[in-house]
Amino acid sequence: MTHAKRRILFHRSWTIFNGGTSGGQIKVRDAFEHFKHASAFNPCIYFGEKTVWYDNPGNVWHPYRNIALEHWAINPSDVLFFAGFDWKILSPEQQLNPPVPVLNIAQPRHTRPEDQRHAFLQYPAIRIAKSSIGKKILEDFGVNGPVFCIPDAIDLKALPAPNSAPDLDVLIVGLKHPDLARRLKARLERRNRFRLKKLKVAIQIPPKLPTRQDFLDLLNRCKIAAFLPLDAQRGAEGFYLPALEAMAMEKLVICPYAVGNIDFCLPDKTCIQPVYNEDAIYEAILQGLKMSHDRQQEMIKAGKAISFNHDLPQERDAYLQLLNQTDEIWQQQDLFHFPKK
Repeated sequence: MTHAKRRILFHRSWTIFNGGTSGGQIKVRDAFEHFKHASAFNPCIYFGEKTVWYDNPGNVWHPYRNIALEHWAINPSDVLFFAGFDWKILSPEQQLNPPVPVLNIAQPRHTRPEDQRHAFLQYPAIRIAKSSIGKKILEDFGVNGPVFCIPDAIDLKALPAPNSAPDLDVLIVGLKHPDLARRLKARLERRNRFRLKKLKVAIQIPPKLPTRQDFLDLLNRCKIAAFLPLDAQRGAEGFYLPALEAMAMEKLVICPYAVGNIDFCLPDKTCIQPVYNEDAIYEAILQGLKMSHDRQQEMIKAGKAISFNHDLPQERDAYLQLLNQTDEIWQQQDLFHFPKK
């Protein structure tokens, strides 16, 4: 007699055209796929009633639409997997006292009172941080429940092969700082007036490209990739996938400190790491352009090597290990603050 697998219940919802295209959505989708390898569990997905399915090829959840649950209902044996605003699917009573164990991806910026997800940190959950410092920030803040660090990973096999003949000298990835990206591009182009060999500079600013593959293909066209992640004033990054993807694709990376990138953006080893302001980033780009070939290759090789620490099978093993310990952790009542009965 075979026993039915326990469900791991996911919830996703969006109402904007680009919903389902972000790095956060990719990593929740990756967790869903990882859990398919769990012998005793079965991941299931419910899409909120307000979800709007735009004809957007970049939505990573499109392939799951036809297998989604029709109704949200928690079984006593379920495990919930939450990220972002998923907590809103629960009633206020369930948020304070979840009926089943909850695994919850949490970001350092959620500790900021102005963040819309700030209140969720008071609810009991087994938290998943994406960097060593993210784990410390969440623990120091005092989230309700233990925090485990599972760094983000990328699908190294799905990345385009490094471009042997890139046509862009510099790509400035500025989705999160478009004005700064434009200013940096203008400064580099003004510099072109005095050069016989003109720099070829491009920027990525909103709107997003249709798919992640489109972004990776654009990234693969450059020699130097300069990134403008969320800065500390806006909460910083939980991880920051694009810089790691660029390292894996053998680009010389320029990326300011953004909290979540601390474990792979190593200053003067895997990347150039300027202070987060226009002048410093501009000077870092010039530094990269003037850098000797041997020094460039030294940093590029170190970046590629560190990207091997972030392959999907390693992430999957870490998730499955945590999942298999979920019941044991959840039963340790002293790790959580449940309301008094």
